[in-house]
Amino acid sequence: MTRNRKKKLAIRAEAGDGSHARAARLHASVPREILTADIHDRLISAFTAEGWPVENDGFPEGGIWTGWLGPVWSMLTRPGGSDTEADPDDPDYYDLTTVPELTFIAPKSPIANGEAMALTLPGTTPLADVVRAVGEELGRARAAKAGALVTDAQCALCGDRYPAAHLLPATDRDHLALCPFCVFDGDVLSVHPWRLAHLIDDLTDQDVAAPAGWSAVTALLACAAGPDFRERLESGGPVPLPHWFDPGQVWVWLPPDDLPTALECLAPGTSLDTLVSAVEAAHPDLRDRFRAETADTVEWDREEDDGPKTRDYLVEQLWPAAICYAVSAATQLRERPDGRSPWHLLDDGFEEGTLAEYFDELGSTLDADSLGPVLTLSIGVPLIAEALGFDPNSLTGDAG
Repeated sequence: MTRNRKKKLAIRAEAGDGSHARAARLHASVPREILTADIHDRLISAFTAEGWPVENDGFPEGGIWTGWLGPVWSMLTRPGGSDTEADPDDPDYYDLTTVPELTFIAPKSPIANGEAMALTLPGTTPLADVVRAVGEELGRARAAKAGALVTDAQCALCGDRYPAAHLLPATDRDHLALCPFCVFDGDVLSVHPWRLAHLIDDLTDQDVAAPAGWSAVTALLACAAGPDFRERLESGGPVPLPHWFDPGQVWVWLPPDDLPTALECLAPGTSLDTLVSAVEAAHPDLRDRFRAETADTVEWDREEDDGPKTRDYLVEQLWPAAICYAVSAATQLRERPDGRSPWHLLDDGFEEGTLAEYFDELGSTLDADSLGPVLTLSIGVPLIAEALGFDPNSLTGDAG
C-alpha cells in the first residue's frame, strides 16, 4: 500500500462516515417520486404474462386507474391530494412521493352479493408477490363462498340441485332453468344463445362462486359463433364482455388442489388461451389420439366416387372448447362433490340437433349437420380429461 493511500484512509477514518457517506445519505433522503402510470402498466403486464385475461381503460378516471383481471376488479389510487378527479400523477394536486395503494375486489360487480374478496396492498409491492397474493386470496374467497351455498333449486333436465341463481334458461322463457351441463341437451328446444350469453355474464360478474361449467358454455358458444355475432349480441342488451369475440379471454376456474403438473402454476384459474397452450405443451399428441379414437369409433366413410376413406372429424375451431369442458367438468366435480357428476354430459349433453340449432342462431360457419362438432366434443372431452389425470367415469369429487 502506498504512503498516499495510507494517508487517504487515515483522513477518512478521522472524518467518521466521510464525505462519500454523507453524500449518499443526502441523496437517499430526497423523496423519490412514484408514478402510478408506471405501476399500472407494469401491473397489467404482470397479470397478462401470468395468463390472466386482462382489460383496462389505459387512463385514470376520477383519480383511479382501473383494471379487470379475470374475475377481479383492480383499482390503483394515491392517498391524499386536493382534487380526487385529478390525474394521480399531477404534482399540482398530489404528493408524488406518497406510496400509491392497490385494491383488488371480487366479484367484479359486488353490488348484488357483496365483496367476496377485498385485498389492499402498497403500490410498491413486488409484482410477482401481487399476482401470487391476488390468486391465493381469490381461491380462498371462491372456496368460502362455494362452501356457504344453499341449493334451493334443481336443473329442469338432470335434476341436480343448485342455488336458484346458478341455473339459467337457454331459451326465451324462464321455466326451463338449466345447469351448465344440460344447455346442449337434446331436450332443449327453441334456443336463445343471445339471451343466455348476457345472463352468463351477469351471473359470473356478480358471483365469485358461479358454477365452473358456465365457462365451458361460454367457450363453446364463442368458438362456434359466426362473423355477425358481435353486432347481434351488442344489439340485444348490455355491452357484452370481450370473451364473446375472443374466446381465448374466457376465464376458466381450475380444480382446487392436486392439479396436473402442467396446470399447477395457473391456479386458481386462467384464460382459455393460456389453458390450451399449457395442456397442449404437456400433451402434444392429443389431436393424434383423438383422430385414432375417432377412426376406431366411426371406422369407414364410403363415398360414391372415391370408395372407402377415413375422414378427419376434428373441428379445430371447437378444440379449445373441448379442453375447457374437460377442465371445467373436473373443477365442478371437485367443488360440488355432493352434486351429480357433471360427466353425465358425455351421455347426451352434446346432441347433434341441439348443437345445429345453436350454430344456426349464432350464424356459425360450421357445418352443423356434420358429425364433426359432436365427435370433437363427445370424444375429445373425455380423452383430454383422461390425459390430464381426471376420471370421466368418476361420480365423486375425488377425481384427479
